[in-house]
Amino acid sequence: MNVEETGNRTIITPDISQLDSLNSQEFSSTYAPLISSYSNIALDISKIGYIDSSGLGAILEIVRETHDRDAKICVFGAQPSVKVLFRMVQLEKLVPIFETKDQAVAWLAD
Repeated sequence: MNVEETGNRTIITPDISQLDSLNSQEFSSTYAPLISSYSNIALDISKIGYIDSSGLGAILEIVRETHDRDAKICVFGAQPSVKVLFRMVQLEKLVPIFETKDQAVAWLAD
């Protein structure tokens, strides 16, 4: 995992290639406490090539907890297969999804 702090923005990059039923609970228990300590978060999922429903649930849990704290969170760097899943479940209605880090950081700055 990589955590990069830039001003009041934090970019978190999980170091996993898939987020599924085998590791979604570990993902939640690792990242939820970390994310709860920041208020402007960009989640870089560029290393994740596969997400199943359990993994999607883990991401949604983090998004919901962040929204409950009135903090900002966005996602960027989704690989093509992950983009398809996000479009199918209309994830962009709950969390902004960007192509690049620069776009995500600019949104957090607003």
